[in-house]
Amino acid sequence: MSYYDDALDRAMEVLGTKGRAEEWLDKMSESLGASPRKLLDSKEGFNRVLRHIHSVELANDTD
Repeated sequence: MSYYDDALDRAMEVLGTKGRAEEWLDKMSESLGASPRKLLDSKEGFNRVLRHIHSVELANDTD
């Protein structure tokens, strides 16, 4: 089972557009040790990606 669609939806919420979200999911992440997309075949990987998206969200929050 892939969690790609759910991760894409969440990334779009944080990054604003589908294109930016897709790029982010495909980009190598040093902190994850892989691209987020490569981790989305397991629940554990999906949860790691969601935590990473949350950290991006916090970093972008300038209020």
